[in-house]
Amino acid sequence: MTEKHGYGRRKRRTAGAAAAALLTALLCSMPLTAHAEEVPIGVPYAATIGELKAAAPAQRLIVEVQGYTFEKMMAELGETAVVVQDNGDGSRLCHIPDTSQLDAFVADINAALAGVPAGEDAFYYYDAATNSIQTYPGVSYYQINESGKERIYLTLLQILAGADVQDQTTQLGETDVELTNGEIPPEIAVNKYSLEGSCTTSFRGSSSNRIQNIRVASGNLNQTVLYPGEVISMNKAFLPRTYANGYREAGAYSGGKVIPAIGGGICQVSSTVYNAAMNGGLTVLERHAHSMPVSYLPLGMDAAISSGSKDLKVRNDYPFPVLFEAYTEGKNLTVNVYTNELLTAGTSYRLHAVRKGGLAAASYLEVTVDGVVTEDRSLGTSRYSPMRKDNDAEED
Repeated sequence: MTEKHGYGRRKRRTAGAAAAALLTALLCSMPLTAHAEEVPIGVPYAATIGELKAAAPAQRLIVEVQGYTFEKMMAELGETAVVVQDNGDGSRLCHIPDTSQLDAFVADINAALAGVPAGEDAFYYYDAATNSIQTYPGVSYYQINESGKERIYLTLLQILAGADVQDQTTQLGETDVELTNGEIPPEIAVNKYSLEGSCTTSFRGSSSNRIQNIRVASGNLNQTVLYPGEVISMNKAFLPRTYANGYREAGAYSGGKVIPAIGGGICQVSSTVYNAAMNGGLTVLERHAHSMPVSYLPLGMDAAISSGSKDLKVRNDYPFPVLFEAYTEGKNLTVNVYTNELLTAGTSYRLHAVRKGGLAAASYLEVTVDGVVTEDRSLGTSRYSPMRKDNDAEED
């Protein structure tokens, strides 16, 4: 609403048509003012909001939109002219020919909403000044559209046409607002990050201790930035598996069995990281398959870690930093890898595995450039031992 006067002209036509179509919705039983009683029945006369609501100047028009609340007292609209018609049965019709003051109220709401970026519009970007990856709130925001303006107008008419002194609230829904897109500053647009690698696994059925370990390990990794040429070790990223670091005792693989161990379950985090890293085009320097199959990923797509013997190590070979995002939601664990949107545009990766005879699987990394698969790189074969029947169902 950059031109208030233009909107006001459109609103007078729209509001007039709406008022004519909704006369029965605007009836009231409020006694007429003294000067109004001199006007013949059925003949419109002029009044102001201040006159009509003289007994309730603090009555409020409340607008709820996008989780925010805005209000306007009748006293603040007191100078606004209103056309009133007495129907002779104690009822009255109202119409506002000039909505400029109401337009200003809507404009104030839209100005406030313009400062609230749409949540899904936020993204990561590289800030060279601080050599870090930051969150940009985005530039898209919601604005009240014509439908929303009309609902606000009709709510005001209902206030004016009634003797009630209670506040009146209108709640604007999805059809009453529209998403407005702004421009991203060039220096940020060129450094915008996108989600290039992701993996989600389920820990449904896990014990509370195992879930605790998964949350601790993923929390330690979350928001980690891996700079060009840097290598990250999951054993180090997750921190030592101790009670002091928040880890608890849960089932873990050892010697072909499931035994209680501090930090049991964190291999699900390393396995999820492995898939996200490969899907994001990062270089995996070290990866080990579990000794036995796991339930949360297919054969050939897991990554076991163990202090002092097994690790998952990932290197960033991109000429820019990458960001790891790791979190739990419900019964799922998700790991995301964000990379520079422009520098990786057109190239994507997909880790997958093909089951071989027995408990074995061959792993591959599919590389796609501009929609065309250019390579399906062999990553080797993983072999597993059968799960012992007497093992606990909870596994690493």
